[in-house]
Amino acid sequence: MLNKVRAYIEKHRLLNRDSLHIVALSGGADSVCLLRMMKQMGYRVEAAHCNFKLRGEESNRDEAFCRSLCETLGVELHVVHFDTREYASLHSVSIEMAARELRYGYFYQLAEALGAEDIIVAHHEDDNIETMLINLLRGTGITGLEGIRPEREIVKRPLLCLTRKEIECYLKAIGQEYITDSSNLVADVMRNKVRLNLIPMLEEIMDGAKQNITRTMENLSEAAKVVRFTIEQGIARCVEKPCDSHSKSCGLELKIRIDDLMREPSPEMLLFEVLRQYGINPSQISEIHRVATEGGAEGRRVWHTNTHTVSMERDSILVGHEEDVPTIVIPESGTYVCGAGRKIEIRTEEKTEDFSVSKSPLLATLDASKVRMPLTMRKIQAGDRFVPYGMRGMKLISDYMADRKKNYFERQQQTVLCDADGEVVWLTGERVAQKAACNEKTIKVLSARYIL
Repeated sequence: MLNKVRAYIEKHRLLNRDSLHIVALSGGADSVCLLRMMKQMGYRVEAAHCNFKLRGEESNRDEAFCRSLCETLGVELHVVHFDTREYASLHSVSIEMAARELRYGYFYQLAEALGAEDIIVAHHEDDNIETMLINLLRGTGITGLEGIRPEREIVKRPLLCLTRKEIECYLKAIGQEYITDSSNLVADVMRNKVRLNLIPMLEEIMDGAKQNITRTMENLSEAAKVVRFTIEQGIARCVEKPCDSHSKSCGLELKIRIDDLMREPSPEMLLFEVLRQYGINPSQISEIHRVATEGGAEGRRVWHTNTHTVSMERDSILVGHEEDVPTIVIPESGTYVCGAGRKIEIRTEEKTEDFSVSKSPLLATLDASKVRMPLTMRKIQAGDRFVPYGMRGMKLISDYMADRKKNYFERQQQTVLCDADGEVVWLTGERVAQKAACNEKTIKVLSARYIL
Protein backbone atom coordinates (compact mmCIF):
# COMPACT_ATOMS: atom_id res chain seq x y z
CA MET A 1 0.00 0.00 0.00
CA LEU A 2 2.89 2.35 0.69
CA ASN A 3 4.25 1.64 -2.79
CA LYS A 4 0.80 2.29 -4.22
CA VAL A 5 0.68 5.71 -2.54
CA ARG A 6 4.27 6.50 -3.56
CA ALA A 7 3.40 5.72 -7.19
CA TYR A 8 0.29 7.89 -7.00
CA ILE A 9 2.27 10.82 -5.56
CA GLU A 10 4.87 10.49 -8.31
CA LYS A 11 2.27 10.12 -11.06
CA HIS A 12 0.54 13.36 -10.10
CA ARG A 13 3.69 15.11 -8.83
CA LEU A 14 1.90 15.96 -5.61
CA LEU A 15 4.54 16.37 -2.90
CA ASN A 16 7.99 17.94 -2.66
CA ARG A 17 10.29 16.13 -0.24
CA ASP A 18 12.13 19.33 0.70
CA SER A 19 8.98 21.21 1.75
CA LEU A 20 6.87 21.34 4.89
CA HIS A 21 3.44 19.71 4.60
CA ILE A 22 0.48 20.18 6.94
CA VAL A 23 -1.56 17.03 7.56
CA ALA A 24 -5.23 17.60 8.39
CA LEU A 25 -5.68 15.28 11.38
CA SER A 26 -9.12 14.43 12.76
CA GLY A 27 -8.14 11.26 14.59
CA GLY A 28 -10.20 9.01 12.32
CA ALA A 29 -8.76 6.09 10.38
CA ASP A 30 -8.20 8.05 7.16
CA SER A 31 -6.23 10.97 8.62
CA VAL A 32 -4.28 8.76 11.02
CA CYS A 33 -3.28 6.56 8.08
CA LEU A 34 -2.22 9.65 6.15
CA LEU A 35 -0.04 10.95 8.99
CA ARG A 36 1.60 7.58 9.59
CA MET A 37 2.27 7.04 5.87
CA MET A 38 3.76 10.52 5.40
CA LYS A 39 6.07 9.94 8.35
CA GLN A 40 7.00 6.45 7.14
CA MET A 41 7.84 7.78 3.67
CA GLY A 42 10.08 10.46 5.19
CA TYR A 43 8.12 13.64 4.46
CA ARG A 44 8.51 16.65 6.75
CA VAL A 45 5.09 17.18 8.28
CA GLU A 46 3.18 19.02 10.98
CA ALA A 47 -0.43 18.28 11.87
CA ALA A 48 -3.52 20.45 12.32
CA HIS A 49 -6.65 19.51 14.27
CA CYS A 50 -9.98 21.36 14.33
CA ASN A 51 -12.27 21.00 17.34
CA PHE A 52 -15.70 22.02 16.04
CA LYS A 53 -17.41 21.50 19.44
CA LEU A 54 -20.30 19.67 17.82
CA ARG A 55 -20.24 16.32 19.68
CA GLY A 56 -19.63 17.34 23.28
CA GLU A 57 -17.17 15.10 25.12
CA GLU A 58 -16.51 13.12 21.93
CA SER A 59 -14.98 16.23 20.33
CA ASN A 60 -12.65 16.63 23.32
CA ARG A 61 -11.78 12.91 23.09
CA ASP A 62 -10.77 13.39 19.43
CA GLU A 63 -8.51 16.30 20.33
CA ALA A 64 -6.87 14.40 23.18
CA PHE A 65 -6.22 11.42 20.88
CA CYS A 66 -4.57 13.65 18.25
CA ARG A 67 -2.37 15.30 20.90
CA SER A 68 -1.27 11.91 22.20
CA LEU A 69 -0.60 10.50 18.72
CA CYS A 70 1.47 13.48 17.61
CA GLU A 71 3.46 13.46 20.85
CA THR A 72 4.24 9.78 20.31
CA LEU A 73 5.29 10.38 16.68
CA GLY A 74 7.23 13.56 17.45
CA VAL A 75 4.99 15.66 15.19
CA GLU A 76 4.14 19.28 15.92
CA LEU A 77 0.36 19.64 16.34
CA HIS A 78 -1.66 22.82 15.85
CA VAL A 79 -5.14 22.88 17.39
CA VAL A 80 -7.97 25.36 16.88
CA HIS A 81 -11.42 25.52 18.52
CA PHE A 82 -14.51 26.72 16.63
CA ASP A 83 -18.05 27.64 17.66
CA THR A 84 -19.42 26.00 14.55
CA ARG A 85 -23.12 26.37 15.37
CA GLU A 86 -22.74 30.11 15.96
CA TYR A 87 -20.86 30.50 12.67
CA ALA A 88 -23.54 28.55 10.78
CA SER A 89 -26.26 30.73 12.29
CA LEU A 90 -24.47 34.01 11.54
CA HIS A 91 -23.74 33.03 7.92
CA SER A 92 -27.01 31.15 7.27
CA VAL A 93 -25.25 27.98 6.15
CA SER A 94 -25.56 24.33 7.15
CA ILE A 95 -23.43 22.90 9.96
CA GLU A 96 -21.59 20.80 7.39
CA MET A 97 -20.80 23.85 5.23
CA ALA A 98 -19.83 25.92 8.26
CA ALA A 99 -17.35 23.25 9.38
CA ARG A 100 -15.88 23.08 5.88
CA GLU A 101 -15.45 26.86 5.59
CA LEU A 102 -13.92 27.14 9.06
CA ARG A 103 -11.60 24.16 8.50
CA TYR A 104 -10.16 25.25 5.18
CA GLY A 105 -9.98 28.90 6.20
CA TYR A 106 -7.82 27.88 9.16
CA PHE A 107 -5.69 25.49 7.10
CA TYR A 108 -4.88 28.19 4.55
CA GLN A 109 -3.94 30.69 7.25
CA LEU A 110 -1.79 28.12 9.03
CA ALA A 111 0.01 27.12 5.83
CA GLU A 112 0.85 30.75 5.15
CA ALA A 113 2.01 31.36 8.73
CA LEU A 114 4.27 28.29 8.77
CA GLY A 115 5.53 28.65 5.22
CA ALA A 116 4.13 25.22 4.37
CA GLU A 117 3.89 24.23 0.72
CA ASP A 118 0.54 22.51 1.01
CA ILE A 119 -2.24 21.02 3.10
CA ILE A 120 -2.59 17.24 2.85
CA VAL A 121 -6.05 15.78 3.41
CA ALA A 122 -7.06 12.12 3.65
CA HIS A 123 -9.77 11.74 1.02
CA HIS A 124 -9.70 8.21 -0.38
CA GLU A 125 -11.33 6.21 -3.17
CA ASP A 126 -14.59 5.64 -1.28
CA ASP A 127 -14.88 9.40 -0.62
CA ASN A 128 -14.36 9.94 -4.32
CA ILE A 129 -17.20 7.58 -5.21
CA GLU A 130 -19.50 9.30 -2.70
CA THR A 131 -18.67 12.72 -4.15
CA MET A 132 -19.33 11.56 -7.71
CA LEU A 133 -22.71 10.09 -6.75
CA ILE A 134 -23.70 13.23 -4.82
CA ASN A 135 -22.78 15.41 -7.81
CA LEU A 136 -24.76 13.08 -10.07
CA LEU A 137 -27.82 13.35 -7.83
CA ARG A 138 -27.57 17.14 -7.68
CA GLY A 139 -27.09 17.47 -11.42
CA THR A 140 -23.64 18.26 -12.74
CA GLY A 141 -21.46 18.60 -15.80
CA ILE A 142 -18.62 16.30 -16.75
CA THR A 143 -16.29 17.99 -14.24
CA GLY A 144 -18.49 16.97 -11.33
CA LEU A 145 -18.50 13.36 -12.54
CA GLU A 146 -14.69 13.22 -12.38
CA GLY A 147 -14.96 13.17 -8.61
CA ILE A 148 -12.30 14.64 -6.36
CA ARG A 149 -9.11 15.88 -7.98
CA PRO A 150 -5.77 14.87 -6.44
CA GLU A 151 -4.74 18.51 -6.25
CA ARG A 152 -6.63 21.78 -6.00
CA GLU A 153 -4.66 24.93 -5.24
CA ILE A 154 -2.52 23.98 -2.20
CA VAL A 155 -4.76 21.11 -1.04
CA LYS A 156 -3.29 17.69 -1.92
CA ARG A 157 -4.91 14.25 -1.66
CA PRO A 158 -2.32 11.46 -1.87
CA LEU A 159 -4.66 8.69 -0.58
CA LEU A 160 -7.21 8.84 -3.42
CA CYS A 161 -5.68 5.62 -4.72
CA LEU A 162 -6.63 3.67 -1.57
CA THR A 163 -9.98 2.25 -0.50
CA ARG A 164 -11.28 2.57 3.04
CA LYS A 165 -10.72 -1.16 3.48
CA GLU A 166 -7.05 -0.81 2.45
CA ILE A 167 -6.62 2.04 4.93
CA GLU A 168 -8.00 -0.09 7.76
CA CYS A 169 -5.75 -3.01 6.71
CA TYR A 170 -2.67 -0.74 6.82
CA LEU A 171 -3.53 0.53 10.31
CA LYS A 172 -4.13 -3.01 11.54
CA ALA A 173 -0.83 -4.16 10.07
CA ILE A 174 1.17 -1.50 11.95
CA GLY A 175 -0.91 -1.84 15.14
CA GLN A 176 -2.18 1.73 15.02
CA GLU A 177 -5.41 2.64 16.79
CA TYR A 178 -7.81 5.36 15.62
CA ILE A 179 -11.12 6.82 16.74
CA THR A 180 -14.55 6.68 15.16
CA ASP A 181 -16.77 9.74 14.68
CA SER A 182 -20.22 8.58 15.77
CA SER A 183 -21.89 11.19 13.54
CA ASN A 184 -20.60 9.28 10.48
CA LEU A 185 -22.62 6.24 11.52
CA VAL A 186 -26.01 7.98 11.28
CA ALA A 187 -27.73 8.31 7.88
CA ASP A 188 -28.81 11.93 8.37
CA VAL A 189 -26.89 14.21 5.98
CA MET A 190 -26.69 13.39 2.26
CA ARG A 191 -23.11 12.06 2.32
CA ASN A 192 -23.91 9.64 5.14
CA LYS A 193 -27.02 8.43 3.31
CA VAL A 194 -24.97 7.78 0.19
CA ARG A 195 -22.25 5.98 2.18
CA LEU A 196 -24.51 3.92 4.45
CA ASN A 197 -27.49 3.26 2.18
CA LEU A 198 -26.92 3.93 -1.50
CA ILE A 199 -23.46 2.41 -2.05
CA PRO A 200 -24.27 -0.88 -0.24
CA MET A 201 -27.43 -1.11 -2.34
CA LEU A 202 -25.41 -0.61 -5.54
CA GLU A 203 -22.97 -3.33 -4.47
CA GLU A 204 -25.91 -5.62 -3.78
CA ILE A 205 -27.27 -4.99 -7.26
CA MET A 206 -23.90 -5.61 -8.93
CA ASP A 207 -20.66 -7.11 -7.72
CA GLY A 208 -17.75 -4.73 -8.19
CA ALA A 209 -20.01 -1.67 -8.37
CA LYS A 210 -17.49 0.56 -6.60
CA GLN A 211 -14.63 -0.53 -8.84
CA ASN A 212 -16.79 0.08 -11.90
CA ILE A 213 -17.69 3.57 -10.69
CA THR A 214 -14.03 4.34 -10.06
CA ARG A 215 -13.11 3.12 -13.56
CA THR A 216 -15.91 5.27 -15.01
CA MET A 217 -14.55 8.33 -13.20
CA GLU A 218 -11.10 7.65 -14.62
CA ASN A 219 -12.55 7.38 -18.13
CA LEU A 220 -14.55 10.57 -17.63
CA SER A 221 -11.43 12.32 -16.36
CA GLU A 222 -9.64 11.47 -19.61
CA ALA A 223 -12.66 12.53 -21.66
CA ALA A 224 -12.80 15.78 -19.67
CA LYS A 225 -9.27 16.62 -20.84
CA VAL A 226 -10.49 16.52 -24.44
CA VAL A 227 -13.59 18.54 -23.54
CA ARG A 228 -11.54 21.19 -21.71
CA PHE A 229 -9.16 21.48 -24.65
CA THR A 230 -12.09 21.95 -27.03
CA ILE A 231 -13.76 24.44 -24.68
CA GLU A 232 -10.56 26.47 -24.40
CA GLN A 233 -10.38 26.70 -28.18
CA GLY A 234 -14.03 27.73 -28.33
CA ILE A 235 -13.50 30.40 -25.68
CA ALA A 236 -10.64 31.81 -27.73
CA ARG A 237 -12.95 32.02 -30.76
CA CYS A 238 -15.94 33.76 -29.19
CA VAL A 239 -15.02 35.28 -25.83
CA GLU A 240 -13.13 38.48 -25.25
CA LYS A 241 -12.16 40.46 -22.19
CA PRO A 242 -12.26 44.28 -22.29
CA CYS A 243 -8.89 45.95 -22.39
CA ASP A 244 -9.96 49.61 -22.50
CA SER A 245 -10.25 51.60 -19.27
CA HIS A 246 -13.81 52.73 -20.04
CA SER A 247 -15.19 49.18 -20.19
CA LYS A 248 -13.34 48.20 -17.04
CA SER A 249 -14.52 51.30 -15.20
CA CYS A 250 -18.16 50.43 -15.83
CA GLY A 251 -17.70 46.92 -14.42
CA LEU A 252 -17.64 44.94 -17.69
CA GLU A 253 -15.51 41.79 -17.36
CA LEU A 254 -16.42 39.57 -20.29
CA LYS A 255 -18.06 39.68 -23.70
CA ILE A 256 -19.34 36.62 -25.57
CA ARG A 257 -20.11 37.20 -29.25
CA ILE A 258 -23.44 35.47 -29.95
CA ASP A 259 -22.85 34.72 -33.66
CA ASP A 260 -19.50 33.08 -32.90
CA LEU A 261 -20.99 31.22 -29.93
CA MET A 262 -23.71 29.67 -32.09
CA ARG A 263 -21.09 28.25 -34.48
CA GLU A 264 -19.59 26.15 -31.68
CA PRO A 265 -20.41 22.39 -31.49
CA SER A 266 -22.13 22.88 -28.13
CA PRO A 267 -22.94 26.52 -27.34
CA GLU A 268 -24.68 25.65 -24.08
CA MET A 269 -21.72 23.67 -22.73
CA LEU A 270 -19.35 26.49 -23.62
CA LEU A 271 -21.68 28.94 -21.86
CA PHE A 272 -21.76 26.67 -18.83
CA GLU A 273 -17.97 26.47 -18.61
CA VAL A 274 -17.59 30.25 -19.00
CA LEU A 275 -20.48 31.51 -16.86
CA ARG A 276 -20.28 29.09 -13.93
CA GLN A 277 -17.03 30.82 -12.90
CA TYR A 278 -19.10 33.94 -12.22
CA GLY A 279 -21.69 32.22 -10.03
CA ILE A 280 -24.33 31.83 -12.77
CA ASN A 281 -26.36 28.74 -11.94
CA PRO A 282 -27.27 26.00 -14.46
CA SER A 283 -30.92 27.05 -14.80
CA GLN A 284 -29.87 30.63 -15.56
CA ILE A 285 -27.34 29.38 -18.10
CA SER A 286 -30.02 27.29 -19.82
CA GLU A 287 -32.27 30.33 -20.03
CA ILE A 288 -29.47 32.52 -21.37
CA HIS A 289 -28.76 29.90 -24.04
CA ARG A 290 -32.45 29.68 -24.95
CA VAL A 291 -32.83 33.45 -25.27
CA ALA A 292 -29.65 33.69 -27.38
CA THR A 293 -30.79 30.80 -29.60
CA GLU A 294 -34.24 32.29 -30.13
CA GLY A 295 -32.85 35.64 -31.16
CA GLY A 296 -33.14 37.34 -27.80
CA ALA A 297 -30.84 39.98 -29.19
CA GLU A 298 -33.94 41.96 -30.18
CA GLY A 299 -34.50 42.87 -26.56
CA ARG A 300 -32.36 43.02 -23.47
CA ARG A 301 -32.49 40.46 -20.69
CA VAL A 302 -30.61 40.60 -17.41
CA TRP A 303 -29.68 37.86 -14.91
CA HIS A 304 -28.23 38.51 -11.46
CA THR A 305 -26.17 36.54 -8.93
CA ASN A 306 -24.76 37.64 -5.59
CA THR A 307 -21.62 38.93 -7.27
CA HIS A 308 -22.21 39.32 -11.00
CA THR A 309 -24.72 40.30 -13.67
CA VAL A 310 -25.24 38.89 -17.16
CA SER A 311 -26.81 41.09 -19.80
CA MET A 312 -28.08 39.94 -23.21
CA GLU A 313 -27.31 42.67 -25.73
CA ARG A 314 -28.06 42.82 -29.45
CA ASP A 315 -25.07 40.83 -30.59
CA SER A 316 -23.37 39.72 -27.40
CA ILE A 317 -23.68 38.36 -23.88
CA LEU A 318 -21.96 40.59 -21.34
CA VAL A 319 -20.75 39.61 -17.87
CA GLY A 320 -19.75 42.09 -15.24
CA HIS A 321 -20.30 43.43 -11.75
CA GLU A 322 -22.31 46.43 -10.68
CA GLU A 323 -20.78 48.95 -8.31
CA ASP A 324 -22.61 51.51 -6.24
CA VAL A 325 -22.57 54.96 -7.81
CA PRO A 326 -22.43 57.54 -5.02
CA THR A 327 -24.06 60.95 -5.18
CA ILE A 328 -21.55 63.69 -4.39
CA VAL A 329 -22.09 67.40 -3.85
CA ILE A 330 -19.41 69.72 -5.24
CA PRO A 331 -19.54 73.12 -3.50
CA GLU A 332 -16.39 74.61 -5.03
CA SER A 333 -13.35 73.94 -7.18
CA GLY A 334 -11.28 70.92 -6.22
CA THR A 335 -10.84 67.19 -6.80
CA TYR A 336 -13.55 64.82 -5.54
CA VAL A 337 -13.71 61.04 -5.29
CA CYS A 338 -16.82 59.81 -7.11
CA GLY A 339 -16.52 56.02 -6.99
CA ALA A 340 -14.01 53.18 -7.00
CA GLY A 341 -10.91 54.51 -8.74
CA ARG A 342 -12.78 57.51 -10.19
CA LYS A 343 -12.42 61.22 -9.50
CA ILE A 344 -13.77 64.48 -10.86
CA GLU A 345 -11.69 67.64 -10.92
CA ILE A 346 -13.49 71.01 -11.01
CA ARG A 347 -11.62 74.18 -11.88
CA THR A 348 -12.71 77.73 -12.79
CA GLU A 349 -10.47 80.19 -14.66
CA GLU A 350 -10.56 83.14 -17.00
CA LYS A 351 -11.06 82.36 -20.66
CA THR A 352 -7.77 82.84 -22.56
CA GLU A 353 -7.25 83.96 -26.15
CA ASP A 354 -6.10 80.50 -27.22
CA PHE A 355 -9.04 78.76 -25.53
CA SER A 356 -10.87 76.06 -27.48
CA VAL A 357 -13.82 73.90 -26.51
CA SER A 358 -12.68 70.50 -25.30
CA LYS A 359 -13.21 67.61 -27.67
CA SER A 360 -12.26 65.02 -25.09
CA PRO A 361 -15.23 63.06 -23.66
CA LEU A 362 -13.52 63.12 -20.27
CA LEU A 363 -13.15 66.92 -20.12
CA ALA A 364 -16.10 69.28 -20.18
CA THR A 365 -15.50 73.00 -20.70
CA LEU A 366 -18.55 74.92 -19.50
CA ASP A 367 -19.52 78.58 -19.28
CA ALA A 368 -19.13 79.33 -15.57
CA SER A 369 -21.77 82.06 -15.67
CA LYS A 370 -24.38 79.53 -16.81
CA VAL A 371 -23.60 76.94 -14.15
CA ARG A 372 -24.78 77.73 -10.64
CA MET A 373 -22.91 76.09 -7.75
CA PRO A 374 -23.04 73.79 -5.90
CA LEU A 375 -22.84 71.01 -8.47
CA THR A 376 -24.10 67.47 -7.93
CA MET A 377 -22.72 64.37 -9.59
CA ARG A 378 -25.09 61.40 -9.48
CA LYS A 379 -26.28 58.33 -11.34
CA ILE A 380 -28.74 58.93 -14.18
CA GLN A 381 -32.42 58.64 -13.25
CA ALA A 382 -35.59 57.89 -15.17
CA GLY A 383 -36.83 61.09 -16.79
CA ASP A 384 -33.44 62.83 -16.94
CA ARG A 385 -33.20 64.94 -20.07
CA PHE A 386 -31.04 67.62 -21.65
CA VAL A 387 -30.32 69.37 -24.95
CA PRO A 388 -27.02 67.85 -26.13
CA TYR A 389 -24.45 70.39 -27.31
CA GLY A 390 -24.74 70.94 -31.07
CA MET A 391 -28.26 69.50 -31.23
CA ARG A 392 -31.75 70.97 -31.10
CA GLY A 393 -34.58 69.91 -28.88
CA MET A 394 -34.77 68.24 -25.51
CA LYS A 395 -33.75 64.57 -25.42
CA LEU A 396 -34.27 61.90 -22.80
CA ILE A 397 -30.89 60.65 -21.59
CA SER A 398 -32.19 57.08 -21.83
CA ASP A 399 -32.92 57.68 -25.55
CA TYR A 400 -29.53 59.29 -26.04
CA MET A 401 -27.83 56.24 -24.47
CA ALA A 402 -29.90 53.89 -26.65
CA ASP A 403 -28.93 55.85 -29.78
CA ARG A 404 -25.31 55.55 -28.76
CA LYS A 405 -25.80 51.76 -28.31
CA LYS A 406 -24.61 51.84 -24.71
CA ASN A 407 -24.68 48.45 -23.01
CA TYR A 408 -26.30 47.57 -19.70
CA PHE A 409 -23.16 48.15 -17.60
CA GLU A 410 -22.43 51.50 -19.24
CA ARG A 411 -25.99 52.61 -18.52
CA GLN A 412 -25.83 51.43 -14.91
CA GLN A 413 -22.62 53.36 -14.26
CA GLN A 414 -23.52 56.48 -16.24
CA THR A 415 -23.52 59.71 -14.23
CA VAL A 416 -24.62 63.28 -14.82
CA LEU A 417 -23.30 66.57 -13.51
CA CYS A 418 -26.15 68.85 -12.43
CA ASP A 419 -26.13 72.49 -11.33
CA ALA A 420 -27.81 73.96 -8.24
CA ASP A 421 -31.14 74.04 -10.11
CA GLY A 422 -30.94 70.28 -10.75
CA GLU A 423 -30.48 70.72 -14.51
CA VAL A 424 -28.04 68.43 -16.33
CA VAL A 425 -25.00 70.36 -17.53
CA TRP A 426 -22.88 67.37 -18.52
CA LEU A 427 -23.63 63.76 -19.33
CA THR A 428 -20.35 62.63 -17.77
CA GLY A 429 -17.84 61.32 -20.26
CA GLU A 430 -20.28 61.85 -23.13
CA ARG A 431 -21.59 65.32 -23.93
CA VAL A 432 -22.19 68.71 -22.35
CA ALA A 433 -25.60 70.36 -22.34
CA GLN A 434 -26.27 73.15 -24.81
CA LYS A 435 -27.38 75.50 -22.03
CA ALA A 436 -23.95 75.29 -20.29
CA ALA A 437 -21.73 75.30 -23.39
CA CYS A 438 -19.08 77.94 -23.94
CA ASN A 439 -19.42 80.48 -26.75
CA GLU A 440 -17.75 83.70 -27.91
CA LYS A 441 -19.32 85.62 -25.00
CA THR A 442 -17.89 83.31 -22.34
CA ILE A 443 -15.67 85.09 -19.83
CA LYS A 444 -14.97 82.40 -17.26
CA VAL A 445 -14.60 78.69 -18.04
CA LEU A 446 -15.59 75.93 -15.62
CA SER A 447 -13.61 72.80 -16.45
CA ALA A 448 -14.81 69.39 -15.26
CA ARG A 449 -12.30 66.60 -15.79
CA TYR A 450 -13.40 63.00 -15.25
CA ILE A 451 -10.49 60.83 -14.10
CA LEU A 452 -10.92 57.04 -14.48
